[in-house]
Amino acid sequence: MYSGMKKALTRQHLETIWWLAAFSVAAGLMIATFLLPGGGDLYEYYQPFEYGCLNCGYVPPFAQWFLLPLLVPAPFTWPVWTLVSTIGFLVIARRTKVNPFLLMVSLPMLAQLWGGQIDIIIVAGLLLLLRERSPYVRGLGVVMALVKPQLSFLALFFLLLQEKRQTLWKILLPPLLLLGLSFVFYGTRWPLTWLQNAVTLPPHPRRQASADIWPLGIFLIWVPLLFRQPDRRFIASLLLGSISTPFLSLYSYVIFLVFHLPLWAVPVSYAWLLFLPWFGVEANRFAWILPLSILFSLILHELQERRSHSLIEQAHA
Repeated sequence: MYSGMKKALTRQHLETIWWLAAFSVAAGLMIATFLLPGGGDLYEYYQPFEYGCLNCGYVPPFAQWFLLPLLVPAPFTWPVWTLVSTIGFLVIARRTKVNPFLLMVSLPMLAQLWGGQIDIIIVAGLLLLLRERSPYVRGLGVVMALVKPQLSFLALFFLLLQEKRQTLWKILLPPLLLLGLSFVFYGTRWPLTWLQNAVTLPPHPRRQASADIWPLGIFLIWVPLLFRQPDRRFIASLLLGSISTPFLSLYSYVIFLVFHLPLWAVPVSYAWLLFLPWFGVEANRFAWILPLSILFSLILHELQERRSHSLIEQAHA
């Protein structure tokens, strides 16, 4: 009994240390937003979008409803949004039980915050759909996840696929109502206008990895069906979603890391830097090493579990 209590206390102390370390990193990043240049994506795309340039952000116009903090004038916009994102990711890490310090020091998270990206909205939406009880709140989560549909489409598909019919229509009610509301605010042609604008998204080195790997991702899109446990199927769908679209940047890998973050994934998130001497700025085209290695480890673990269960069944036969 004493040994068990001692282990429990040790785990509690270790968890406290991890959280203190995470808060220290978060505080350092917040201070940096006042001293160093950053927030390029926020100031170039999302703040003009929030102020009315609907073609500037390359996201659906209803994303404006979730970006109100961006109305804070520059140069305070990036610090405010960094605070919102950091608090949001840490709260979600608490819910998903991933190591908060490892999350904060992973390269996708640092790139997410430094660029002033908005993926916290997508992550929060997925968490609502995954964990909340009210189908209407879960439906709001669907809307939030669709702020960047290229990042969430596969996870949404597999999550909604397993819903019972009587629950599914309740979940879909908020998205349908908000779709109607968006037609009132932005006109009925906004989906076509947004799609036409989205495909003109200029190429960028940060998306080179997804541009290289997405044909393989499309070929493997059935892989989540291998997993019997819903949580693993969800993680697999996020991983497949990250390698089955050419319109994803490496900072968006944080979307699956906040739900599943093994210790070894942090150094692997920096692995593409090893290619800098040979490829220079194009070295990040190898960033797909991270999602593909995590996906492979999940598949391997699933197959090992199935083999173990099979051997146990044979032994009892």
